Amino acid sequence: MPRRSRSTAAAEEETTNTVVFEEAEEEEEDSKPFIMTQTQFTFSQQPADRSQAVDIAKQSEFKKLDDLAPTTRNRIITDLSRILLFKALGMKDPIDRTKVCAEALGETKGLSKAALNEAEKRLRDVFGFGVKKVPACMEENLPARFKNRLYLINEVVDDDMGTHSLNLHSANRDTMTEKGLLMMVLAFAFCKGTSQVRSGLMKGAGKKTRWISEHHLYALLHRVDENIPSEPPSAEGRRKSSSKGGGGGRQSLGGAADGGVSDTPDIDTLLEKFVAQDYLLRDKIDEGDEGTGNGGEDGKVIAYAMGPRAAMEIGRRQVVYFCSNVLDENPDPTMLAEIDEDDESSEEEEEEEVEEEVEAAGRKKRQRRG
Repeated sequence: MPRRSRSTAAAEEETTNTVVFEEAEEEEEDSKPFIMTQTQFTFSQQPADRSQAVDIAKQSEFKKLDDLAPTTRNRIITDLSRILLFKALGMKDPIDRTKVCAEALGETKGLSKAALNEAEKRLRDVFGFGVKKVPACMEENLPARFKNRLYLINEVVDDDMGTHSLNLHSANRDTMTEKGLLMMVLAFAFCKGTSQVRSGLMKGAGKKTRWISEHHLYALLHRVDENIPSEPPSAEGRRKSSSKGGGGGRQSLGGAADGGVSDTPDIDTLLEKFVAQDYLLRDKIDEGDEGTGNGGEDGKVIAYAMGPRAAMEIGRRQVVYFCSNVLDENPDPTMLAEIDEDDESSEEEEEEEVEEEVEAAGRKKRQRRG
């Protein structure tokens, strides 16, 4: 997902642009341009949530890396850079730090942090990507597996037309539909969801994260597009779909070629995809006081929330402004204040961590002298 696709002051202008999509035809070798005139709204671009930099290796680890044979050192850094780039842009999967470092280092041990630092430097210098960890404001509220997650973030400042993001991510009908749906789901989750719930597997995630039940989400999406089912797939439908490796498997949601409604996305499948890519979190939460009767035997319902990848690439503030631009209203000051409070807390925590590291380093030096 592009982090900076637009850079305009406000959503005040409506422009008509010609977008050219390249559609490959099975019968023909050459692609024919498909020209579609569409109406686009421009949105004010807001900064994404603060992400965390990867841990910096100790000087002794950098020295061990530099002491390797030049060809071995270069191979490790090159392989790790390629793996990070392929997983982020090709497979679009979340990156597991331990796995990618082990794959690149092979039999070489104890150099993962230094190799990752050097690979990030190369990716930033060549492509403008930064390697980041889960935002500090979310880390303590997520399962342990997210502490090992890495994400490539586009740090290049784009122009007003979003040229860099368009060249990087392309603009075609499928990707635009997916990104549009993701923005809608994030908007509903953050602006219509609630944090006054207790989480299930997500340890403590109900304290800050806004969750929206799947029944509420599908009902809202149905109001946007009547071809989208107003109810989520049944438990049986999920099991059948899972065995086939797909989403909800309800053909009415697919494109015209699948016997469905053209341009209506397959919500079931895409929600699964967004969860797998860490753009969304999914958990079972308490149904709450509203008592809709949609909960299972344990009184819990499946719910969705903004994932760490969406927080870093899009951000809560952007979602709030997106909603205000669409509705032609001022951004909700309460939500903006909540985000500002989290940012201030994150900055204070980072400052405390730096102070603790400095103090620890000082103690070690004094111990050596003693």
